[in-house]
Amino acid sequence: MVELHPIQDPSTADWSRPITYADYNKLLKGFMPQDMDDRWVCVADTPDAEGKAVVHVARSWTGNEQMSFTIEAGNPNETERNDWGKITSITWRSEEPGEGQIPKEKAQERAVNFCRHLMGCKMENA
Repeated sequence: MVELHPIQDPSTADWSRPITYADYNKLLKGFMPQDMDDRWVCVADTPDAEGKAVVHVARSWTGNEQMSFTIEAGNPNETERNDWGKITSITWRSEEPGEGQIPKEKAQERAVNFCRHLMGCKMENA
């Protein structure tokens, strides 16, 4: 298990991003590096009684967290709906070396791309 270090200089924003039942479960499963070439690790906290959990995304070698987002479960009787659950908030490094200030929209786009490419989620950028 990788020791995670909190995001340096974080920004946080509300987000109401629908997710499917399948994507919710993929995010809870997380991602552990398979070899030295894997640059990312994704670890989810255990969901609380309401089905809310925080998903942490960090660099695999350093454990430096780059972003996190809170996911919320939907109605367990409606798992076929495309908007079954949602991402309710996102936290990210507010500034990147060489890029300057990172706006909320850019952080959200990065989160969706990460979920799609590394976690195998089906969500699309809005």
